[in-house]
Amino acid sequence: MNFIDQSAEYIAKSIRNNHSGAGSEIALKYSLILLINTSLSIVISMIICLATGHLLQCLVGIFAYMLIRFVTGGLHMSSSLSCCLLSIIIFNSIAITNFNYNSLFIFLDIVSICTFYITAPNNIQDISKINPKYYPILRILAILIVSSNFYFQSTILTAAFFIQAFLTTKYSYTIRDFVERRYVYEK
Repeated sequence: MNFIDQSAEYIAKSIRNNHSGAGSEIALKYSLILLINTSLSIVISMIICLATGHLLQCLVGIFAYMLIRFVTGGLHMSSSLSCCLLSIIIFNSIAITNFNYNSLFIFLDIVSICTFYITAPNNIQDISKINPKYYPILRILAILIVSSNFYFQSTILTAAFFIQAFLTTKYSYTIRDFVERRYVYEK
């Protein structure tokens, strides 16, 4: 068990011991893992981007990525620590893609739109309480969000959308399974 899970378990037990009306320890732990993971990813990314002079880009990238991720779903890692590390890598990668918006980025936005049209929403059935009858609306919303970048012309937004589009494809799951299988065998 990694330090995120251990911290969440400790806090969940503490909440249950001090507040008998609190939810189940399992539900508290799950919620705390999400909270700690997300908070840690954002704080560490902001610290790195502050040190490298990309704080504003980082904030815009995190917001855009989390928005499109909420709408489209996507890849989940097997551990909270690997999820946190991947999130930090994604947030910092997005923050440094501050270039002139040109035909390459238009192409990447189009690829993201096509990918979301095929794959979104992806892997949200067990996580979200959104009724499946609204999934087509989520797909349209994702396409509209990405299409808005033709107006904003932000390479940061393009990076956020393209990375998330990739994380809704079967190729991202194949890579995750390969990496996690190698990590397990090396232990």
